[in-house]
Amino acid sequence: MSENKKEVWRRRRRLNLSKVPECLTKRIVEVSFCSKLEEFEEAFSLLYDRYHEVGLIPTSKERLFFTPYQALPDSRVCVARSLETGEVTSTATLVIDSEVGLPSDSLYKDIIDKLRKEGRKPAEFTCLAAKTDIYSRNGLFYIFRILYKYAISKGVTDLVISVHPKHTTFYELLLLFERISPLSYYPRLKNAPAYLERLDLIDVKKRYEVAYSPFWEGQTVIDFFFHITLPEDAWILTHSYNMKRHIFKYFYIEKTNAFKKMDKKLADYLASIYLEDSDYQEKELLQVAL
Repeated sequence: MSENKKEVWRRRRRLNLSKVPECLTKRIVEVSFCSKLEEFEEAFSLLYDRYHEVGLIPTSKERLFFTPYQALPDSRVCVARSLETGEVTSTATLVIDSEVGLPSDSLYKDIIDKLRKEGRKPAEFTCLAAKTDIYSRNGLFYIFRILYKYAISKGVTDLVISVHPKHTTFYELLLLFERISPLSYYPRLKNAPAYLERLDLIDVKKRYEVAYSPFWEGQTVIDFFFHITLPEDAWILTHSYNMKRHIFKYFYIEKTNAFKKMDKKLADYLASIYLEDSDYQEKELLQVAL
């Protein structure tokens, strides 16, 4: 069997074992960008539960996990909600490159800078979590689809993601990401190992057609990402904001001390968006933080 045929066989087998075609043809979740406080809380709670369960983060009384990058104006925190129970079953965030950079700059800035110098506009797929059942994990396909469409609408040319070695098969074989870094370790996540993976959005449709057209289940994947229209497609471009000011204050100042712990550049940038000098209490908090 040729290498190409082996890869087609592996891709088809992985799709069917994971019940991906079933989940893409029979709707299992509804997806949305978080806009209300309780929606962000559901996403951040799921992140905490899953990251804590696998030992990436310590116990915290707030039982929330989030990052400064999720508060950036062009970021979108997305959740998939079970149609059966209404519970949030998976979440992920898209962070678009800006003057404060991307989360993975902490390890891979030299690699991401190469994309910037080539005139590319990168964005990062980050803060992924899903409940452990197969249908919840497959809900990430719906999240990836809508975040991909949002990225395209913002002129993004490349998606990057830091991937644990045990998950590389999913991203490389099924989503067609390519590994672009050596193995590195995240100090803030208890030295979790990760590779930086990249998906070129300029030729992504062609690559999916080449990878998936050789077998009939693959057409389901091609249609899902590029041809069909889903209800959420109508509002993706009209959702014009990420967090509102009171939501930022609640998570980063009132509920936790996350703002005080931020890198100065990020703190300055977010303060210019969410905090007003006329508010004395917030001004004091800002001075303490910086």
